[in-house]
Amino acid sequence: MNSTLSIDITTLQPNDLPALRELYLTVRQATFTWLDTSQYQLYAFDTDTAGELTLVARVDEVVIGFISAYQPDNFIHHLYVNNEFQGQGIGTMLLNTMLENLQAPVRLKCLKKNKAGMAFYERNGFVRKETGVSLEGVFIVFEYQRDI
Repeated sequence: MNSTLSIDITTLQPNDLPALRELYLTVRQATFTWLDTSQYQLYAFDTDTAGELTLVARVDEVVIGFISAYQPDNFIHHLYVNNEFQGQGIGTMLLNTMLENLQAPVRLKCLKKNKAGMAFYERNGFVRKETGVSLEGVFIVFEYQRDI
């Protein structure tokens, strides 16, 4: 991780919404290149994270990433980091902070074509459990168990 960055992770604040909407749209469009992302909407962030615990990563008060999870199911739903800040350990920081707020086993889905995402979760201790198919393609269900 870039040691010069001072990263703050806090829960979502209402004034974060404009930046989170933009980040969610931009990163999804850049990541899911095999999908038709032309129909993605700015306000999808609001509906796609409704009812979830959302943690936000900031550098100098600027939103650079977020993770959201549906706590009743211990299910991580989204993890996105601004493209300019990827590869600096921010996703791992967000993931570890969220894991502290959930009960094992923690599960998530990752599209099979999202090779970088799948490698990221495996590097962080998630294990492939099953596969399924969604409108966006084949996905892998990953599970994380804390060591006892």
